[in-house]
Amino acid sequence: MKFQKRLKLIYLFGISLFFCFAYQTDVVFANSSWRWLTSSPKELLPVAIISTLAIEYTGILCFQKLKNIEWKRIKVLGIVIAANLASFILPAVMRAYEMRIFARNWLEAWKYAFDKGPFYIVMFGYLFMTLVIEIPIIYGYLKKYTMSKNHLITLIITLNIITTGIVAVLERILYKGQW
Repeated sequence: MKFQKRLKLIYLFGISLFFCFAYQTDVVFANSSWRWLTSSPKELLPVAIISTLAIEYTGILCFQKLKNIEWKRIKVLGIVIAANLASFILPAVMRAYEMRIFARNWLEAWKYAFDKGPFYIVMFGYLFMTLVIEIPIIYGYLKKYTMSKNHLITLIITLNIITTGIVAVLERILYKGQW
């Protein structure tokens, strides 16, 4: 029974990841590229990371009924950090993968991923990718300590919608750009 649940979670993660990559399309404008009219939102990234970690960690500890976790708060923080780190790095990896056709090697593609085009534009696809990455990591660790597994998944989704929404709104208010 436990194996079937784990297999179902792996299956759902794989299907979600497939759709994430299958529907990852970019609109191309001939002889045009994105330009930030103000400074780049990558300056917002440290603030976004710190606030996201604080909101998600506090939300999980305050709103989720965890049992026997008092001594594992640092592990919860570590899991939240690992999940968020993975969700912040994956878009950069995908961008580097796209830039590989212009580069001679992966290191150059990685550099191009940060030097060319939009550095940080939060949209629905980013939220979807964040959920696909963070739910299996956070849920996978905390499910054995929760009193309600459905509440835990709902809480993870809600916290990610809130944090991604805050970052998206701040990005749109503070930084202007155009194609």
